[in-house]
Amino acid sequence: MANSIDFIGQLKNAARSCFALCGFQISRVDRRYREPPVMGTFPPHTEYSSIGDPENYFIHAGYRHRSEAIYYDDRANTDEWQREVYRFAREVFDKNCLKTVCDLGCGSAFKLLRYFRDCDPIGLDVSSTCEWLRKKYPAYTWLELDFKIAPPLQPDLVIAADIIEHLVDPNELLSYITALKPRYVVLSTPDRNLLRAGTHNGPPHNVAHIREWSFAELEAYLSTRFQILEHFISNAAQGTQCVLWAPYHAY
Repeated sequence: MANSIDFIGQLKNAARSCFALCGFQISRVDRRYREPPVMGTFPPHTEYSSIGDPENYFIHAGYRHRSEAIYYDDRANTDEWQREVYRFAREVFDKNCLKTVCDLGCGSAFKLLRYFRDCDPIGLDVSSTCEWLRKKYPAYTWLELDFKIAPPLQPDLVIAADIIEHLVDPNELLSYITALKPRYVVLSTPDRNLLRAGTHNGPPHNVAHIREWSFAELEAYLSTRFQILEHFISNAAQGTQCVLWAPYHAY
């Protein structure tokens, strides 16, 4: 056995020498670290339920928010993210015998049409995405999303899947939704405390995100304006929290 090991070692040394003459360097790779490192910073256990002040969107003091938004083009995506959010939205739609639905920040609209194709859904996004959607899906309605001017719609259900974390002023989104007067709203956003690459004190690891809420912070923020009906983790692996709410005027 010892002779075999010595012979293998001699072969390896000879191979290294040959490659070195050709200008190549063989180095050892530690295969224990081929998987991505476990990153992220998380709060002390005593802070998981803590919330901040209203002027900070109830995010804890000291959190660093980004000041500028980086547009994320979703047109290339299908159902890699938030698939279960749209499935849940469809369950709410059917359970409550709703008739109309609109999706804010619909992106590629893949998930919207997968689950609501039979409901004549309305998608809202930036003008360039709407132009692309009108060419690809001309049978449906695509409207430009302008938070300062709400369209003359009154959908039964509004979906806002992973859009709020991209906004410099998320209050604009909440006011816009209120102006639409829906019966129900399904909103999703990352739970900062579940993200492997998250940052407790900000800014978010995802450069397209302005800020990310913890579960407790989001509950406190939305509860100031809406009646929370359900709030749960819809996809722990992706760190997604999902909220079903109703405007107070609906009750």
